[in-house]
Amino acid sequence: MKKMSLFISFAVSCLLCGCSAEKPMDVSGSGVHFDGVVDGVSQKGPFLTGSTVTLQELDATSLEQTGKSFKGKIMNDKGEFAIDNVDLNSPYALLVANGYFRNEVSGEKSSGRIILMAIADLSNCSHVNINLLTHLEYERIRVLLEQKKMSFADAKSKAEQEIFSNFFDVSASEKAENLNIFGDSEGDKALLAINVLLLGDLSEAAFMERLVALGDDFSRDGVWDDSLLKTEIADYACGLSMWGDLPKIREKIEAWKIAEVPAFETYMARFWMDQYDLGKCDASNVGEHKKNANKASSFYGMNFVCEKGGEWVANKNEFYGGCDTCSVMRDPRDGHVYKYVNIDGTDWMTSNLKYDNGDFECFQGNCDDYGYLYKSPGTSYYSNSYHHAYNPDEPSAGICPSGWRIPILDDLRHLVNSASEEEKKQLFSEPERDISLAAGAEKTCYWSAEISDVYQWRFSLEVYSDGSMNWPNWSRNTALSRPDDAAFFVRCVRN
Repeated sequence: MKKMSLFISFAVSCLLCGCSAEKPMDVSGSGVHFDGVVDGVSQKGPFLTGSTVTLQELDATSLEQTGKSFKGKIMNDKGEFAIDNVDLNSPYALLVANGYFRNEVSGEKSSGRIILMAIADLSNCSHVNINLLTHLEYERIRVLLEQKKMSFADAKSKAEQEIFSNFFDVSASEKAENLNIFGDSEGDKALLAINVLLLGDLSEAAFMERLVALGDDFSRDGVWDDSLLKTEIADYACGLSMWGDLPKIREKIEAWKIAEVPAFETYMARFWMDQYDLGKCDASNVGEHKKNANKASSFYGMNFVCEKGGEWVANKNEFYGGCDTCSVMRDPRDGHVYKYVNIDGTDWMTSNLKYDNGDFECFQGNCDDYGYLYKSPGTSYYSNSYHHAYNPDEPSAGICPSGWRIPILDDLRHLVNSASEEEKKQLFSEPERDISLAAGAEKTCYWSAEISDVYQWRFSLEVYSDGSMNWPNWSRNTALSRPDDAAFFVRCVRN
């Protein structure tokens, strides 16, 4: 992918982000002095109101802390801070933000604290934003100063170029401390994408461990050497796109009602497409098919097609295939992927549910292959009438993923009466055998959502070894089973 520039000059950025020119550093004669306010925004997502920001003076020669420090606090939901009465005798300062933050992925306030840093030259600009890029460049700048004997300006510029290049193969013309996840420049969009990529679904502690390791990796030679971590993050980003979860992240950030959210999605896609070595996707190769060439990827070998929007789109149905007419869905709760097939207008899972509800058994000790035998599917539908009214809004709607449910008797009846022999094979190609019932005849039982209010027994679908099926009627003599002494599989249907 060709390199692109982030076309905003430092001077313009300074004006846009509130860089102050009223009290520049006085470097006349032999003295160096700054007396005024240092402000900015502190963002992972925005740090929460009350989080602390500490400014520490750095020695102009060694960049070691002089012992002078000044404190401020986050003032609002945007993460804005101001440190008053700053009195410095060096142009260099280290800013440290410590506190809780808004999580861009979950949309919630964090449950733990994090620390982010920024190192800055305040000679001409007293507005300094603290973010992931300022944090990642910190150790690299120190290495370049100490080992390469670079000037501060050259070391900072080189570190910024290296970081952007490692993430997106782009050239950075914006200073990291001028970027804002709610800005509209290319650098702002890239910053928000980096926030989402690095955070993923990690806890605060695990996120800080990742950040420390990545900063150390960058500091040595300016190269992100951990290819396995790159691939892990690429798989996460690709999965967000593939399963339709990326728009949900945008919705969660917009729900904060803080500011406009920039188009960060393009940079998310750029990252995983580069890691999969898919190459360009534009008007010249629309319709081209390529496979993910990254052997370390969980999606290695997955086929992608270049679509008109300039993005490679995964053919996940083919990758998780097994039947020509099957589609696939992913349970967002635990990441399990399920194939499903449409039978006369109803989508049925073609494999057993594997969601851990805390009350299940493993068939022959093997949950991975067979799914879970649930002791109770967690539903409470009672009916003594064949015409049962299903209420999908009941709190006890079951253990299926959102948008799916445990079948009711009408679903089972429709399946038995409408499915062709081929469709039955697709749905139950290798049914797990339960020989404990029906005088030793091999069969599998699947929970229904309904319970007879006459006998308090839950109904089930029976699938026999010869492919025949039976959906229970209201007679006590049919193979109904009590929830408290039986464990059956679950096949979910789409609402």
